[in-house]
Amino acid sequence: MAIIQKSNKLSSQQEEYRICSDPYVFYRLISDANGFRIMTATASEDTGEYRAYGDQEALISATVQVLADREMAFATKKDHAERPYIESSVYPDKEDLLHLTATILDRLGFEDISVLALREMKAIYDEFAIDDSGDDTYFSDGMWMTSDGRMIEK
Repeated sequence: MAIIQKSNKLSSQQEEYRICSDPYVFYRLISDANGFRIMTATASEDTGEYRAYGDQEALISATVQVLADREMAFATKKDHAERPYIESSVYPDKEDLLHLTATILDRLGFEDISVLALREMKAIYDEFAIDDSGDDTYFSDGMWMTSDGRMIEK
């Protein structure tokens, strides 16, 4: 399951987190004067606890696709070792960040419980949606499901 944990990989001068699912670290989440930024992780944790995802090209490609689907701006950058990565400004909402990660991991074909749950939620949406419009589907008591598998209250 994808989780968000504190990290200090890049600097002790800023608030930093990693988004990982055993045995990989997929993203770094940085909070500084510019707000929160998410970036694809290019290197393993110094502690050896998590290693960088092996197919960086696929991670970058899936990240770009999902960010574009959400109409989120992003930049392609290079780290100190000249490895490419993607960076985007994000709102620090834990549930949204984990949903974003699960969506990307699903595109990668990475199997973990959060991806399997996301697939199940999308299947439920498909079962109950009245048409192919992609509009939210009402369940009851003010609860709706979005086409990307999230439950929301309206």
